[in-house]
Amino acid sequence: MTTESLCVMLTDMLKETNQGHLKWRLEAATSEYRDEQEKPTVEADGKTWTVDECYVAYSCEFRGKEFSMITYENIEKSGEAVRSINMVFLPPLGVRIFHLGELSSYAVETSAVLVDKVHRLWETLLGMYRDGSKNVTINAREIAVSEMSIGNDGQQAEV
Repeated sequence: MTTESLCVMLTDMLKETNQGHLKWRLEAATSEYRDEQEKPTVEADGKTWTVDECYVAYSCEFRGKEFSMITYENIEKSGEAVRSINMVFLPPLGVRIFHLGELSSYAVETSAVLVDKVHRLWETLLGMYRDGSKNVTINAREIAVSEMSIGNDGQQAEV
């Protein structure tokens, strides 16, 4: 699927979600809430960056077909500065592997527009969940940052 067609699909899904027509199942795994001392750091641009990871698996039935998408964000913080790398994967149904090496063959080229669409979907679903919507279920767990996801130079490692 192209980046552009996924953007169009996500726009339609968001519209149908807001109308209450889609039921979402999310699985999230993040290192965000781990103790800062347990998180790896990288040196880059003359700063020390603390590294976090977040995976989210999205699934729902959309127009009679099962939809599955996994997103990955590598977040690095140094004081007030934040930078991130975002990836989107469209794996076969039922794949819930949160490992970049395993997901790499399902990667979709990302763009600022696609990252924005995914972020708006995440915010919408999280808001619905907080409001008690029966159309969103979330299973979240804590993970440690994978050594494969960070390079020695502080850049995303190739997978």
